This record gives sequence, C-alpha cells and structure tokens, in this order.
Amino acid sequence: MKKTDPKKPKINIMQSTIARIVVVVIVLVLPINIMTLVLSNMVLEENRKQLAQETQNVLEMKVSTFEDVLVRASKRLTFMSLDDTAVITLAQKNTDMSTNEVAIELGSASRELKSVRQEYQWVDLMFFAFPGRNMVLTQGYPGIDAMVCRDKIEKAQSRGENQGSTWEFCLLDNHPALFEIASWRGCSYGMIINLERAITSLDLDQPGEGRTVFFSNTEETLFTDEGSAYLAQCGKTLEELRNSGRYHVYTVPMERCGLKLIEVMEWDAEARNLPTAIYMVQLLSLGTTVLVIPLLLLYIHRQVNEPLRRLERAIRHIEAGDLGYRIKTGKEGREFEQINRSFNDMMEQVQELKIGVYEKELERKDIKMRYLSQQIQPHFILNAMNILYSYEPEEYNLIQKMVLCISKYFRYIVKVNARFVTLKQEMEHIQNYFEIQKARFPDLFFSIVEYEEGLKDALIPPLIVQNFAENAIKHSLKIGNKITIFVIGEYYQEENGQPMFRVRLADTGEGISDEIQEKILRFQETGKYQEGLGVGIQNSIERLQYLYDGKKNRLRIWRDENYSGTNVELILPLYLAEEGVEYDENFTG
Repeated sequence: MKKTDPKKPKINIMQSTIARIVVVVIVLVLPINIMTLVLSNMVLEENRKQLAQETQNVLEMKVSTFEDVLVRASKRLTFMSLDDTAVITLAQKNTDMSTNEVAIELGSASRELKSVRQEYQWVDLMFFAFPGRNMVLTQGYPGIDAMVCRDKIEKAQSRGENQGSTWEFCLLDNHPALFEIASWRGCSYGMIINLERAITSLDLDQPGEGRTVFFSNTEETLFTDEGSAYLAQCGKTLEELRNSGRYHVYTVPMERCGLKLIEVMEWDAEARNLPTAIYMVQLLSLGTTVLVIPLLLLYIHRQVNEPLRRLERAIRHIEAGDLGYRIKTGKEGREFEQINRSFNDMMEQVQELKIGVYEKELERKDIKMRYLSQQIQPHFILNAMNILYSYEPEEYNLIQKMVLCISKYFRYIVKVNARFVTLKQEMEHIQNYFEIQKARFPDLFFSIVEYEEGLKDALIPPLIVQNFAENAIKHSLKIGNKITIFVIGEYYQEENGQPMFRVRLADTGEGISDEIQEKILRFQETGKYQEGLGVGIQNSIERLQYLYDGKKNRLRIWRDENYSGTNVELILPLYLAEEGVEYDENFTG
C-alpha cells in the first residue's frame, strides 16, 4: 500500500476564500439576477415592438384619413370650377357685367363655396380667386390674418392658368400652414389648412407625457410650432433624436401634400406602458438584492478585507523598523493562512541574517565608481610641463595662454567629483583640452567642437568625451600627417519617441583597426578585461554601465569603409540639469 506523505496537507476546496465567495455569489445572487434579466428583456422587447407597431398603425390611419379628406375637398373645388355657373361667369374676363350682376354672381358662388366648406370641416379656409376682376372669394377662418392669406393667394396666382393642384408647406403670419392652389380658365382655387389645428382635428393634440406629435415638410427643415419648440427644448435635431437611442421617432409621409406626420416618444414614456408583472419581478429582484448585498459585503469584509488589513498593518510595522512583528494565524481562508505563514517565515530569516544585501550591493557599486573615476585622473602632467619649458622667454603670450589652459584643465578634473556634469561644461573642457594639444602639436590638427544650444544643460558623465578625444590624438596624429577632429552634440530620438541626445566624435586619421573593434565588442558583451585594449575605453564602458544601470544607452566605435578615420557615437538618455539629477553645480568652467 502506498503511504501518504505526512508533509503534504490535504486540500479542502471550501477552505479557499475565493471558493467561498464564488459559492455565495452563485447560490444567492446569480440565479435571481439571471432570471430577472432574461424575463425583463423578453417582456420589454416584446412590448416595445408591440407599442411601436401600434403607434405606427395609428399614425398611418390618421394620415390616411387626413389625406382622403384633402383629396376629396380638392376634387370638390375642381368640380365647382367646372360646373358652377356663377364661378364660370366670374372667371370670364371679357364679359361686361354691371356691379349688380357681379354682386349677384358672387353671392351665388359664395353660397356654393360655403356649402362645400361645411362638408369638410378639417379644411380651415377655401377660396376662389378671379384675377381678371381682382376678386378673392373665401369661406372659413384658419386663425391667420385675412390680409396675409389674401396676399399669399394673389402671389400664387402668378404661376399661370390651367395648372394642376400643388401643395406647399409654408408659414403664414408665423403660423405653419398647408397651402393648395390650382388654376383653370381664368380662376384659381384652393384651400389653407392651419397645421396646428390639424393636429387637434386628428385627435393627436394630447398624446401624453413624453410624447409629441407635429408636422414637417418632406425635407424636415420646417416644423409646426409644437415640433420646433420640442426640438429646441431637447437641443437636438430630428436626426440626432433618431440616433440617440433614448427616443423613438415615428414618421408617416404624406407625399401628395409634401408633408410628414412625426411622433417622438421618449423611452421613459414607453416604459410606463409595460405590464405590471414586469414591475413585480423587478421589485422582487430589487428586494432580494437589497437583502443579499449587505450580507455579501459583510461576508467579504470578514473573509477578505480584515485579513488584508492585518497584512497591511504588519507591513507598516516592518517599514517602521519593527522586525519582530508577526501576524497571528487563525481561522482564515487557505490563501491568507499561507500568506501569513510565509510572511512570518520570511521575517524570521531577515532577523537571523541581519545583513542588508541591497545596501551591500549599493556600497560595492559606489566603491567601484570611485575607483573608476580615479583611473581617469590626468596622466599627461609631464607633457604639459615640457610644453611650458620649451617656450622661449620672449613667447610670453603663448606661455600665458598655455598656463591658463592647463589651469582650466586641472581645475576641471580635480573639482569634478559628481557623477554628471552639463554638456556645456564637458564641451568647454574638450575645447580647452584641444588648445593644449595644439600647443604640443602645432599645425598638425584642426578641431571643431559644436553642440545644439538646447542641449547645454543636458547631463553627461564627466571626462567621458575626453577619453575618446585622447585616443583620437594618440592613434591618429603622426608627424607630417594633418588631421581634423570633430566633436558634435545633437538631439536624437528613439523609434518609440523617447528623447535622447548624441555625441559624435570623428577624426580623419587612419582609423581604428579590426582587432581593436573586436576587443571593444567582446568587452561590451562579456565585461572581461581585454589585453591590448586601452584602460580608458574599458573604464568608459564600465562607467556608462554603472551610471545608467539598465537605462538605455549606446556606445559604438567603428571605421567607415568610404572615409578614413575613427568614428565614435555615444547615445544617452536626455536628462536636464533642472530635473534634479545629481551634477557638479559648483563647477563653472
């Protein structure tokens, strides 16, 4: 029989805090919420579809009735223009009639027009106009100034004779109206419908809260007063209402009349028409949730929140230096029990070791940085003294210039103890260094030192550029062979957009050998000392690794195949002096 390992505890899934919370949620909350969600969505969607279809059907029925009345009224006026003797007589321009005869004919036509008007109460005003006699005969009142109506009729007559019926959505005395006119054999006839009254006639003037009904033209640029006021209140166009998701916009076109009947219904108004059963289900769900959520929160507080707070208090004690603090273990979930035991075990080990590994590593790095900096202290004192010794007494100006350059040089390398200096300080030092070397090797090399003005406060390790300048002079300068050395500082940007800056150094000498290039690459990859590779280059590479410690930087040294000389490219992160990085702020150059 296989023996059970006594060190391996049996895992009970119900000891897990996460498992307990999941079970509670599933048992108490999830079924109710799923049931409520499914039923509510089903009922809601079905009722919304039914309500939308019913609303659309009602509007289409109203529009059909309204159009039928207008068509029949228009035909009735057409028959009157063809059959009524008085209308035909008045329309004849060349018939000489006395004033009394005209009055008799007008009375007859007026009575007939009144009879027609009474048949179609939805039409607010009917008219006949006789341009040859400068007469307009009307019946009805649309609630619009009579002179405005007459002016509209007279202007509409100019379209010519024998023209079929045309309809127009217009504003008369700031009232939205539907205007119809037709012409036949010397007379014009038609009707005017006040569209605000038409809403009442169609029994649509009280659609209920959250619902609005109005007319518009086919382009939806003109609206009845109710529509204009509603759109202004919403602060949206009709198209925006359609796309908002909060409103239902029902539209029934009246193509014969050039109108649209529009009803806008808010979702809240539709929701009020839902059956009582859906509210009961929602109320039941809400009541259950109100009871379950506090219990669930209390449970989570005890099983999750309190253990986390105990762990947080323990961390604060440790941060304050109380390494003897321990978390009490108890009847918590398996995960927190494991965390608490691991925390206590870790603190026991810390107390036993009593050594800060992190502090030791920092101290080691700092010691090595000081060592590397000492290796780059000046090594050409004798050469500088020999230059001064070689001058004749009468060359006082050269002696004075040389003493000034040497003093600046030593003042820089002695006083620079910080990890960084500004690019301006380093470039001024390089320029001064070149002046000293030009005194040693007159007329043998030319130098250019430039940098972009915006980089003057960029931070760079001190003496890092001088090291490569020394190598350029040491390996490229030969008697009878003049060279030029360029030192350029410029902005540089990575592909990811990170700002950097680049220092480029190039000379026109013979160039670095393939062997030295291989040793540089090998040292960059392995960090192992390379025999035959100058101490200065290896020190520079190590300094960059320690100073930037994981931050992106690049050093590249190569020989161009098309041109003689050595190229050095140093790309560093762009930190400015005012950003608070440590630098030698007491040194002024």
